[in-house]
This record gives sequence, C-alpha cells and structure tokens, in this order.
Amino acid sequence: MVKKGTCGLCQGGCAVVYTIENGKIVKAEPDKESPKGRLCPRGALVPDILYGEKRIKHPLIRTGERGEGKFRECSWEEAVSKAAELLRKTADTYGGRSLASYYGRGILGLPVTRLCGVGDGSGKGKFLVNLGSPNDMNCGSICNLASSTVTPGTLMGLNTRMMVQEIEESDYIISWGKNSATDDGPQVMLHRIKEAQKRGAKLIVIDPRQEGLGKIADWWIPVTPGSDGALALAMLKLIIDGGRYDHEFVEQYTRGFDEFKDYLDTQTLEQLSRWCGISVTDIEKLTDIFCSTTKIPLVSYTGLEYQLSAIQNNRAIFVLWAITGKLDAPGAIYLNAKGLETPKLFEIPEDDKPIGADEFPLFYKFSGLGQFSRFPKAVLEDEPYQVRGLMILGGSPVLSFPDSKSWREAYKKLDCLIVLDRYFTEDARYADVVFPACSLFEVPKAVPGPEVPHIVEPLIEPVGESKNDVLIMGAIAKKLGFGDKLPQTEEELRSWLLSGTAPYAGDFGTSADQKKEKHYKKYETGELRADGKPGFPTPSGKLEICSTILEENGFVPYPEYKDVRSIPELAGKEYPFTMTSGARSNNRMGVFGANLDKIAEIEPYPFVDINAEDAKEIGIEDGDMVKVITPFADGTFKAKIRGIARHAIHIPHGGGSAYMAEPWKNGNVNDLCSLDYADPMTGFVLIKSVPCRVEKV
Repeated sequence: MVKKGTCGLCQGGCAVVYTIENGKIVKAEPDKESPKGRLCPRGALVPDILYGEKRIKHPLIRTGERGEGKFRECSWEEAVSKAAELLRKTADTYGGRSLASYYGRGILGLPVTRLCGVGDGSGKGKFLVNLGSPNDMNCGSICNLASSTVTPGTLMGLNTRMMVQEIEESDYIISWGKNSATDDGPQVMLHRIKEAQKRGAKLIVIDPRQEGLGKIADWWIPVTPGSDGALALAMLKLIIDGGRYDHEFVEQYTRGFDEFKDYLDTQTLEQLSRWCGISVTDIEKLTDIFCSTTKIPLVSYTGLEYQLSAIQNNRAIFVLWAITGKLDAPGAIYLNAKGLETPKLFEIPEDDKPIGADEFPLFYKFSGLGQFSRFPKAVLEDEPYQVRGLMILGGSPVLSFPDSKSWREAYKKLDCLIVLDRYFTEDARYADVVFPACSLFEVPKAVPGPEVPHIVEPLIEPVGESKNDVLIMGAIAKKLGFGDKLPQTEEELRSWLLSGTAPYAGDFGTSADQKKEKHYKKYETGELRADGKPGFPTPSGKLEICSTILEENGFVPYPEYKDVRSIPELAGKEYPFTMTSGARSNNRMGVFGANLDKIAEIEPYPFVDINAEDAKEIGIEDGDMVKVITPFADGTFKAKIRGIARHAIHIPHGGGSAYMAEPWKNGNVNDLCSLDYADPMTGFVLIKSVPCRVEKV
C-alpha cells in the first residue's frame, strides 16, 4: 500500500510518499507531485526511527537512583497511578505552584499544544492549573516568541504571521536571521528565492555563516555573530542623516523618531562598523542598495533572538523597512491584517506568579507564560519559590538550554519528574515515570482550512503500547479528579481537536475573501485598526520607534544596541572569537531519532566551523580536533574550514546525551553557554554571540 502524507519527524511539513506493508512504514520517498516534496537523510530512515530498538514502546518506572537510567516495564494503569500519585503528593507537600511542565518541539503541531495555552490566545495551560500551578511552559521560552510577537508587538501592534514577504515581485531580497536552505523542511522559501533570482532579483544574505543560503547569494555579508543591531543602526544613521527616508510617513505615522535620531547622533559609523565586522564602505554600499527601491522583502526568523539586545536588534531592522517605504508595500512586506485591536497584554498576577515573570515581565505580558530558563534556579535556589515537580513532553531541556549541569542537578532534587516521549532523552534518565508517546505518524491531526478545520487521519497505528499525548494527559487528569477537562476517548479527542482549531481567517485577522484582494498602505486608510482610524494598532496609534510598552516597563524605548563585548567579564584579549550556535541540522533537529547509530554515521562528529584565515593563523587544518573555550566551559570538536565571518565560529546543537553515539555524548554546545546572560526583555539566553577562543588539541 502507498500513502501520501506529511513527514512526522519534525514540524517542517515535507510531503512524502510512504510504502506501508503489514501496517508498517517500510519506505519513504519525496512526493514529486507536491511543491513541498522533499526528504532529508533522517526522513529516509523513518522505518529505523519508528520501529528501532531504542524507541520507547512501553510505560516505564524508575528502579535506580535518578540519573542512572534504570527502569522496569509496567502496565499503563500502574504508570498512570504512579504519575498521579507523585503529582498530587508534590502539590500537597509544597503547594500547587511547586509543579511545572515543559512542552518541547517534539509535540508542537500535535493537539497537545493546546494544553499549554498555545494557539488559543489564552497563554494559560490546561493541565497544571487544575492543581494550582501557573507553570505550564513551553519551548517559546527559547524559540520564536521574541521575534514573532514581542518585536512587532512593541513596534506596530502586529505579529509576524501577519507579515507576508512578497518575494515574487521583489527587486532585491534580504535574508537576515534565517537560512532558508537549511532550516526550512520543504524549502518552499528557498524555491521562491531561486525563482526570483531567475527573473533578475538579487539576493543579499546577512549571516555570519556562508553555508546554505549564503552560497547562492549575490552578496553574502558576514556579520559578526550577535551584532546585527549594530549593522542596522549604522544603516539607519546613514539613511536618517542623509534624509533618505519617507518624511511623510515618519511625520504622520511614527512615534519617537526625534528621540531615536538623538540616540543615533551619539553613535559613530566607525564604532558600529567595528562591532558588526562590516567595513564602512560596505555598509554604505548596502545602504545605497537598500534605498534604491522599495521592493525589498525581509526573510527573517529566529536567528536574531539569542543576543544581548535581541528585541532591540529586531526592532531596529523593522524600523529600517518601515521608514523607507517597505512596509505594507508591493514587492516588500505586505501586512495581511485588518481591523485589529491594540494588543491586550497579560497582567502579572499578585500571587502565584509563574517562574521568571518578575525577572522578565515583558515575556510574561506577551505570552502569559513563565520563562522556563529559570527552572533550575527555582529548584536549586527556591527562587522565586520552591519547585519540586516537572512534566516534560516532547523535549529535552538538558540539550536545548545552556548549562546542562544545572539541569541535571535540578532534576536530582525533584520529588517528581514525569516524561512523555518517543525516544529516551537525557532528561528521561532522571524520570520517575516514562510514558511512550505516539509520533506524528500515529495520531490524528486537525488542519486549519479557509472556513472550517478538518481531521487528517494517522498513517499508521501506534507503535508498541504508545498512546496519543493528549490521551495520556487525559488519563492522568482523570486519576487526579479532573478528567472532564481533557479528552478521554478517540472520539472525544477528535471533537476537541476540531473545536480548538481556528480557520485561517482567525490566524491572520482577515477573511479568505479579503486575502484575495490586497490593499497596501492600510495605515493610511484606517483598515489596520478596529476603530477605522489611520495608523497602527498600538497604544499611540502610530508605529512606535519609541515603544510605549517598553517605556512603561522600564526599558529604553527606542532600538538601542549593546554589544556582548561591552560586558567586562566577557571581553578582552582572552576571548578573541565570537561563537554562534543553534543552526539546525536535518540530521539532529530535536531528539527524535538522534540516538540512532545510522544518524551518527551521517554526521559522526560534533564539529566547529572556522574561517580559513583564522584557522591558518592558529595552525588548524580541516579535520583537526580543536578545543573551544568560553568563559563558562570548554569542549572538543572537529574543525571544518568553511565560509564564516572572521574571528567567528559556529557549532551546531544536537549533542550531549548518553544515549547518543560516543563522539556526540559530550558534544553539547550549550554547555559552553550560560543561563546567566540573556536578553533582558524576554529572557532568551545568549547562545549566538558567546566570546571564546580556539586552540588546537
């Protein structure tokens, strides 16, 4: 039997044709009839990943000490009862707020997403709240939320889902903070860019790394990791000083332009050039190109989030587009939105605040969630209060966040740790109960449609005794006495899915009919705002270069740049390089399948990208083992001489588990980073601009 479907190993959405025999997937091939037809090396190993020996197929209960990884198989009834007992006992002993949960990338796209308040606008979890906890959290603490919500929200009252890049009508395309050749599963954006190049559009890639999109760029600009804000400010300084902006737009539709200009007057092009690693001549050339046409869309994603000035760097880039006529303009950024109210922020409660809400109030006010990077502190230091229980669904904080030692120490101190996953993670070694969860191949999914959502049935039956995440949580909820809050049967699950999935109109703030007919410069006609007045759905009604929200929360309101090298303990000749990390590898994205030996054969060693001139100066050749030393730790990696900015290195994530092949067990780049340094507005940790040095082993 042959079935068409979507790959279930990550959230990329690649279209694949599966050969199924005796109810099992035996072969996977790209769907050549679909524009999303693609298969990465890991996708071709679906049979090994789904049915391999390392797949969790039965419920497990810990028999050894935490971290030993010793378990016994048990019945579902025993596992559910044990999990409920531990949760209840922890809540009764320390209070409901002592419980926390983490929903990882492994379950986003599954209906379980709704359990943590994602997608329904509530920002509130649906599980732990019934035990008195505000600490349902997810990977939004470390991915996407800063750039997709906080940045455009503080600038123009929108989110990035409403911002459509008009690649097909562009003269130039600027990719800044996204590598469409490596981090986009079906590579739809890459295809659009290549088609635009064929008709004459020019591609400019601003990225420390040349790998991927930079190799097909008409101009690759190797910016120093973390210094994107400095480059954006340099361009803005040239544009504003030269009067090359839309004066009418600035006068009528922006707030704080003069104050921002005063700040730019304190900055010199030479200093900004030194920060970003791009010569003044090249900055001037880039600015001239940028001002030559309005038809320049912005291809961007999470690459700018993990920096010391993450939100402000992103805001500076959007201001560039806004004041030069490239916002809601043909061939640039189209605002796919209409009739929007000013965003209502969440109010931090007086009692039982989520962890991290006091330290990063802006993150909470935009998401309604705690900042999970502060979980170890809550456990190890009882700040802001004691946390002693954790549920992890489809994620591995030990691998995803900095400083794995702190996470392991925190796990050892817990009274309750419950894990739902498909493969054993490093975190699962410390768990009391481990539940076998279904993959995306094995569960029904609700897919939004133009008018109503519909159910896509699973490709195969659950493997082993694995169950749908939602039904596992439902079973635990029932044992705890609030089973009516979650589905208990497959039939209830399908109804629950459909009731919680919005049509496309709900996602984008516009109807299907409205999307067919584009109206540009809607800020002039009042179409953007619910009250019909010209402007933007912000507190001032204008595009806020100086943000009211930032001002009210004690932050500098305009885009201000702070360089990591301005921090005394991180600066100096001892650390002449800047490390960036987090770039995706199709072979190791997430933890699902990363334990397989066949995956390790594709990419056998954790590696570090280094510039050829830098390597020569240090005496390093391609394939040499090198030590990377940061102010926080050191690690050994295999050198790859590649196109990358001078005095910059890159190390991919994906290592650090005892269940991985030998070279990868200690190859966790996040161990070279720290939880103590983060964007002050969102708490997004510093992983893309870490000072370091490199030595040959």
